[in-house]
Amino acid sequence: MGYTKIVCGVTGSLHSQKAALEAAVLANQSHAELIYVYVVDVSFLRRGSGSITSGAVADSLDRLGDQFLEVAEEIAKTQGVVPKKILRKGPVLDELIQVAQEEKADLLVLGHEPRTFFEKALFNGSVEDHLEELKKQTGAEVMVIR
Repeated sequence: MGYTKIVCGVTGSLHSQKAALEAAVLANQSHAELIYVYVVDVSFLRRGSGSITSGAVADSLDRLGDQFLEVAEEIAKTQGVVPKKILRKGPVLDELIQVAQEEKADLLVLGHEPRTFFEKALFNGSVEDHLEELKKQTGAEVMVIR
């Protein structure tokens, strides 16, 4: 199927890099616009008390997100695609839905790896738990790369 706009969520994981590559290949084949998204969610900091401020952590995660977006951009360039890069703040699922809606994406690409207990708590479950919600809220096809 041909696509016009592809949104791909990125992190620093190997699975995310595979998803970034697959999204770039599809964007090249379809002559589609490619948008990489990294979401900073520091809500987990509110669950405990500690000496680290959420502002300092958020700033660090912003910088990390910029680096992840740069890596994804380099991956896309290997396929002849120059992506748009978006860094958002908030709950991951909500922000992915919002970007996909704003960009009018017809495909959402996500990398997936088995989650640890901590990651499931941090990200409120696994990708599979949210696939139907992503499809329903965005109207886009959702592709999970393993």
